Amino acid sequence: MRHLLALALALLLAACSNSPSGDSGQPDPGGEPSRRALTVGVEGQGQVVSAPAGIVCGSDCSESYADGAVVSLTASPESGQSFLGWGGACAGSKPLCTLVLHADTAVSARFSNNSAQVLKLGREGQGSVSSDLPGIDCGTHCEASFATDSEVALSAEAAAGWQFAGWSGDCSGSTDCRLSMNAARNVGARFTTLPTAAPQGGWLAGDMHVHTDHSADGSLPRQLLDGRGAGNVSVSDQIGQGARAGLDWMPITDHRTYDQHYDPLWTSDQLLLIPGEEANGSPHANPIGAVDWVVQGANYPGRPGWAVLQTSIWDAHSQGAVWSHNHPDDGHLNDDGTPNERANAIGADVIEIWNRGSGIEAELKYAEGLWNAGYRFSGVGGSDNHFRELWLLAGPGQPATQAFAGEASERAILQGLQRGRVYLNGGNNGLFPSLSLEADLDGDGVYEAMAGDELVAASGSAGKLRLRIQNAIGSTVTLYRNPGKNAGAVVASYTPFQLEQIHEIDIQAEDGQSWYYAEARGLGFDSLNTNDIASIFNPVRLVDARQAITAPIFIGPSLASPQPAEAIPTEIAGDDGGRRLFGSLGRFAGFPDLAVSEGLRHLVAEVHEEGSTKVMYRRVAADGRAGPAFDLAPESRSARFPRITALGEEVWVVWQDERAGQVPRRPAVYLRHSSDGGLSWQAEQVIRSFAGRAERPVIALRPDGKPVLAWQEIRAAEPMDVFAQVLGLDAEPVNVSRIGKSFQAANLFDSRSAIYPASVWPTLAVRADGRIALAYHDNRSDADPLWTGQTLSGDSSDVDNWQIRIHTRDADGDWSEAASLGADDRADRHAALAYAGDGSLICVWDSKALDAAGANLSIRHARSSDGGTSFLTGETLLGGEEQAFSQYPRLGLDADGRVRAVWTDNRSADWRWKTMTAVFDPGQGWSGGTLLTGPGNNTWAATSGGELLFASSRNGQRLQRDPTQQVFLRPLP
Repeated sequence: MRHLLALALALLLAACSNSPSGDSGQPDPGGEPSRRALTVGVEGQGQVVSAPAGIVCGSDCSESYADGAVVSLTASPESGQSFLGWGGACAGSKPLCTLVLHADTAVSARFSNNSAQVLKLGREGQGSVSSDLPGIDCGTHCEASFATDSEVALSAEAAAGWQFAGWSGDCSGSTDCRLSMNAARNVGARFTTLPTAAPQGGWLAGDMHVHTDHSADGSLPRQLLDGRGAGNVSVSDQIGQGARAGLDWMPITDHRTYDQHYDPLWTSDQLLLIPGEEANGSPHANPIGAVDWVVQGANYPGRPGWAVLQTSIWDAHSQGAVWSHNHPDDGHLNDDGTPNERANAIGADVIEIWNRGSGIEAELKYAEGLWNAGYRFSGVGGSDNHFRELWLLAGPGQPATQAFAGEASERAILQGLQRGRVYLNGGNNGLFPSLSLEADLDGDGVYEAMAGDELVAASGSAGKLRLRIQNAIGSTVTLYRNPGKNAGAVVASYTPFQLEQIHEIDIQAEDGQSWYYAEARGLGFDSLNTNDIASIFNPVRLVDARQAITAPIFIGPSLASPQPAEAIPTEIAGDDGGRRLFGSLGRFAGFPDLAVSEGLRHLVAEVHEEGSTKVMYRRVAADGRAGPAFDLAPESRSARFPRITALGEEVWVVWQDERAGQVPRRPAVYLRHSSDGGLSWQAEQVIRSFAGRAERPVIALRPDGKPVLAWQEIRAAEPMDVFAQVLGLDAEPVNVSRIGKSFQAANLFDSRSAIYPASVWPTLAVRADGRIALAYHDNRSDADPLWTGQTLSGDSSDVDNWQIRIHTRDADGDWSEAASLGADDRADRHAALAYAGDGSLICVWDSKALDAAGANLSIRHARSSDGGTSFLTGETLLGGEEQAFSQYPRLGLDADGRVRAVWTDNRSADWRWKTMTAVFDPGQGWSGGTLLTGPGNNTWAATSGGELLFASSRNGQRLQRDPTQQVFLRPLP
């Protein structure tokens, strides 16, 4: 339904039935690469050697290398000495450190005599063991030296699907292991798989792909006038139709925008609404459950064209989102029907095999080809509906994606989709068959696996499939196996004569990989293929239409690995000194925040469990000893996005929470306080709860200890605004962003005539004299805020002209009018603020040209010498490379009081997202950006006290079907 001619024919059928400047020190793209100095210092008796050659320290401790060079340093103690660890740009206690040089860099290595005692860990099964003092994180760091007579506690965390079975060696039992290091110690940790059991949960019907007029082509009038017409498909229109179709959940997936979620019509007391977007210029894809617009930028120089798709997948996964390739017949195939280079990308959770407006047989054939090549994902369905005129034939819920979930929550549904536990049918209205496919491969009679699952079984193992067919009288149900339907690989075929029939099929595991799925066909109408008009009128299709299809069950001697034609670069190895503090194998942790006060590091992060999201706190003492993780909201299953601040012993955490459920969506703002440095916590407080959404709270502390809170909120018939409140001073929250904002509801003739400018993503900073700065991004200066393009004029592919607005407030005053940063020809978003030592206010943000796709984000900065009333310095590029993609900056103060910026960037040689950092000195300005190398995708950076807290996928075991993301702490160079 993306072409006007096809639309006309489908309707006929229905009727019949500022200039950027680089930082100094960057290489000239046309000249010789810059050189970077690497200097090593040694403390104690030992030697550090570089590869490539150049440094042998003791004797030769400095060398220059080309900008971007990868240099490994190896520390070797002399006899009778021990290597204690790195300092400077290297961190940790492993003897190998790998650096990528983008700036002059200093490293130190420390050695001492052997007064320490060694602790060695042995691990059996899947799980992690960590020590409260830095050193052990096994998995990766299973041996460490500790000072003689020190006390060390070990804790074990099982991977998803596993359980901790106990200690051995110098510890026993199954609780925490506590050791006195008066001698060398050896400890074993054993993990075992959870007992096999049938999956628990139920099927919830949704539609993965639905549009409104927030898409440039979101309705018939829009397409008739090339994206410049009036609209007739509002957000509430599609939500209402989804509810009438019997759906349980639904995202609104408008093209290359997140604005639909800031529309006051994005609410329902019948459907569970999940955030969504149709991202990318080409190929189209839906990140479901992302926290903001997933921008497809320009490809980094020297990479193949499909690399930008790969980095977008990783971006979505860093947000805990599901990635769906949309209509692969349009975007993933060559003209001859063979897969194009985009098939190389790995990690899609699901792929559309039943898009109502596309060639569903070509989509299935594409999926089968990837399954045969070791890719593991499930097929989903989406109406891809843009037109209310086609609701009868192709409205929301046609087809329905049935997701298996343990409960009716956003996280449970997303986890069901990530695991591929789905089946599809023509609608959730009782008119179409339902199919379920299960497997028992251990012969115990318990069908422990279901469609979408992967099973590991030794070759020759006997097993059974169980196919349950419901409501399919008169249909033909076929069970296929690899190499697939298109190769004629039929296992069995059935013509049901009862409302429910169950068939058991004997199978045997093979030497290679195998997979099975079932499909029901019969009378019906399964697609409006806009690329094949003749097929719409083919009467054969009406008697042999797809009615339902399951995801595959995958079986093999091991978990499959994709075999792309062109491989993703190998992940950069090495030890960056990151210490894991949140997250377990096979689970997601992210969105961390950090506050350092009086030598204590206070950490929070969002941690995902089965069907739920938690906000967790940890305290790390000055000596590095980490306290246990503490659940700040134990009564909640939907706590998200924590932020933390600390002053002395006073620690405050704020987060959003949907304690009352998610239909309708009613997130509220919650707060907890500790007055003893995080050792104990007072009862939680509800700061903001009403018949609307209060989201993304942030917090800072005034010098007198009073907390300053800000958040975004929306209610019926009003725009999204930013509110702020000083607790203990303001009796009520203040709507800071409403001043000067005009808004109106849509008229009867144009859904796009609604004007609701949004103010979102607040951030705070407080100066030593109590002056507060509050920033957010806001689109009131756009010609038609929240809409992609302008009615009757303008470029229909433009995104909103977001700009940064900054308000200030003296300790005893009111909020000021807003100062504005940004440019009318750019989308300026995601601001961060900090006051420098000289009292000036620093603001950084990410910015991109007003192109929906194919344009990179970059980090911009500005400075106010009057504390935020006005900004005198230019809005200039930070990080020094316009060709890279940089996003989500944060600011913090180093231990020496300098302002530090950290952000996420994709210029690394292994394509993974990494953290970049730069430091602001009032006398010298910003330093050049430094890329912090380390394994994995490293995202959501936060900084305080010269330390970095970030999320990383480094411990993931696979490139596909592995949601592992954990939170790490490391020192900054």
